[in-house]
Amino acid sequence: MNPKRRARILFFFGVVLIALAGGRHADLVDRRSEHQLQAVPPEDTTPLVAITTVAFGAFRGLVADVLWMRAHELQESGQFFELVQLAAWITQLEPNIPEVWEFQAWNLAYNISVLFPEDEDRWRWVQHGLDLLRTDGLRNNPRSDVIHWNIGWMFQHKIGMDFDQAHDHYKRRLSEKVTEAFDGPRPQTEAALEAARREFRMQPERIQALEARFGPLDWRLPHTHVLYWADRGGAYSRNRFQQGRLFRMRMQALSELLRRGELILDDEGLPVLALPRLSLLPLILEEYERHSGAEVVRRGFTGFLREALLLFAEYGDLETAMTLYERMHRLDPDFPAGEEGLQAVLASHAQIPEEMLSRDQAMIRVTALLVQARQWETVDPARSRGLTGMARQVHRRYQSGRVSREHARRTGLPPFDHMVDAIHGRLAPGENF
Repeated sequence: MNPKRRARILFFFGVVLIALAGGRHADLVDRRSEHQLQAVPPEDTTPLVAITTVAFGAFRGLVADVLWMRAHELQESGQFFELVQLAAWITQLEPNIPEVWEFQAWNLAYNISVLFPEDEDRWRWVQHGLDLLRTDGLRNNPRSDVIHWNIGWMFQHKIGMDFDQAHDHYKRRLSEKVTEAFDGPRPQTEAALEAARREFRMQPERIQALEARFGPLDWRLPHTHVLYWADRGGAYSRNRFQQGRLFRMRMQALSELLRRGELILDDEGLPVLALPRLSLLPLILEEYERHSGAEVVRRGFTGFLREALLLFAEYGDLETAMTLYERMHRLDPDFPAGEEGLQAVLASHAQIPEEMLSRDQAMIRVTALLVQARQWETVDPARSRGLTGMARQVHRRYQSGRVSREHARRTGLPPFDHMVDAIHGRLAPGENF
């Protein structure tokens, strides 16, 4: 064949193939959007991301793989500070992979924070980890259920629980930050809702929806933020696994708010303890009933019912405790029916030595006794004094189980007199809780 003729034919077919490829462009864009693979528009990202995206082009993945291998070596050897810059480069190269942001934020909030002896320095690194996820992570992956879950997990585990020796400091700083931003415990004005968007990257309309459903909510508490991020992330879940763990996080947050949803501050505005919000019970039961078909939900519901009936029994409401036990028996017939079954559960819990209780269990027992003492103060002063004495004994025995100064600082209760003052400030003599 004539070379010129061959060149014309090849040119013709090339034009046809380019045209066909162009016709598929819109479909490919839609698919990238559906699977969250689209790049963030240049005006919505940082200059460095835009530059690296263009400069490395198709080689970005190869460069990122090399950096990932080096990052793994640094993490294995405990070189966490060196890992910060390396991980930052990885996030610039692969900004649309949620696990990249998860890795970087975890290093900041967990690995690096604990290297500092001062609580405020630790808090600064925890904040860095949270802000990285809430700003850059969500800017590049706005519909990522993985990132939403990780934000909720940091509030739930790092701030809300007592595994970090500085957890009380984190709770205080969160309370101060919220109070300053919202001018109180809740965002009730347009200015406060704008502060929620600006300072905490939260959507005002979702805050208002949660307030309408479960409010009033105290946003100074970490588990209120857990509820928010689990609820928001649930809207983006793409598979049953992610849906399941975001649902569990949401229900765990509600359970925590039932146990300690009302924050009590001292005269200086610092958190002392959190009392239950028993009025949340019907709403939580409705949430579980709406999803009761799944086996994992039924197991979680059984566990919730047991903890809830113990809570109400500690506060002297045996009627509600019995109602919850009957529901638990229907879900799991291994629990014997009737009042004897309830008494067996209560007796088993009562046999746990005070020093072996969890911090939450000890807090509930002491505050429940103090609340009941306050309620009996004007009706039967002798009984009130007896309940206060029992609360003091539980407090003393629990504190005696702290095996070291660090253990006492991390899991210990507030001073007993501070707890008494907090209850007296919240309840008038004879007032029902």
